[in-house]
Order: sequence, then C-alpha cells, then structure tokens
Amino acid sequence: MYWTFVPELSKKGDKYGFINENEIRIGTGITLIMGITSLFLILFKASFFLPLIFIGLIWTDFLLKVLISPNLSIFGRFVRLFLKKDPYWVGAVQKRFAWSIGLFISTSALLCIIFQSGFFVDVAPFFQSAYDSINVALKQDTFIKNQYQLMYTPMNPPMLLCILCLVFMWFESVVGYCVGCFIYSWGVRKKFWKTYERQNCTGGACRLD
Repeated sequence: MYWTFVPELSKKGDKYGFINENEIRIGTGITLIMGITSLFLILFKASFFLPLIFIGLIWTDFLLKVLISPNLSIFGRFVRLFLKKDPYWVGAVQKRFAWSIGLFISTSALLCIIFQSGFFVDVAPFFQSAYDSINVALKQDTFIKNQYQLMYTPMNPPMLLCILCLVFMWFESVVGYCVGCFIYSWGVRKKFWKTYERQNCTGGACRLD
C-alpha cells in the first residue's frame, strides 16, 4: 500500500505513485514547530513530558509514512481537512527515502528522551538498575542530581541529531527543498539503488538527472 496514482502522470508498473507537495510542506511545518518547542523545553526547562509526546507523534507519523502509506500520516490527514489548493504532485519514492532518514533521527531522539528522562524508571522501577548503569557508562550523574546537564552539553550526539532533523524540516517547509530527495537522487546517479523510480519525478521537483 502506498499513495496516489495520477492517471496523467503514473506509468505502468509504478508502485509508489505521487504525493501532494503542498500537503507535505505544511505538515512538515507543523512538525518543525513541535521539534523546536521540544528542543527548547529540554535545553532550558529540563522538561521532558511535552517533548516525549511531540517526538512520539513525529516518530509515529514517520513510521506510518515509511512502512505503510502517507495516506495514514497523522499530520497529513490534519492538513487535508483545510488544504484547498490544487495538488502539486511529486514522486513518492524520493519522499519515502527522505522520511526514512527522518524515522532514523526521530527514533534516536525518542530513545534519548526516554532514557534521559528516566521514563522507564517511573513506569517500572525494576528498570532502575539498567538506568543507573547507562548513566555510569556515560560517566554522568543521574538526571535528578543535575537536571540542567543537557544545557551545558549542547554538542552531544543526541542534540546534534535533533538539530540536524530541525534543519532538514526547515528546508522542507520554508525553503521547499527536500534534502532527503537530493540524497536519493545522488544515490541513483551513483547507482546505489534502482533507477526505474525516476519515472515518479514530475515538474522537476525531485529531478534525478
């Protein structure tokens, strides 16, 4: 199951179809706001409750879009309720590749938030020993002892991943440039994966050559 097949654009054997670029940009803008809010809450408020919800929603959205179909996208469905502009169709295969990158980054961010906040310890105390072991391995005190430690280590890998994801989302929603699509097209030119999917490009929005 994947997304829309457009009669005047889709070709025989096209298994990915097309997706509305206008819908993608608005949906990405929503996730960008949620991501920036989460980053500031963690850095300056040492608060993990809302970031856990926001990043969890973003992760679920990426998971649905990558593994099943953009039609099930949480933010996409919300945008469709209000979006009245004519669709601007772009190839779904390039977007799926870009979302795969987003899924990897959001998975890493979500796991970091869960472990850093001690969520498992609150839900099930028997995770306490594992939680303490992770903190010892990282040579840091527990979060309770130094709740603002992330504020003083902004260049740690989880924070860099979050910032990278925000940069990608900003390019997508504000500039209209899909970094993941560019990486996909580069991989096609280097013959890292099949080239037949280039039939899904239209209007030069995700040009592969």
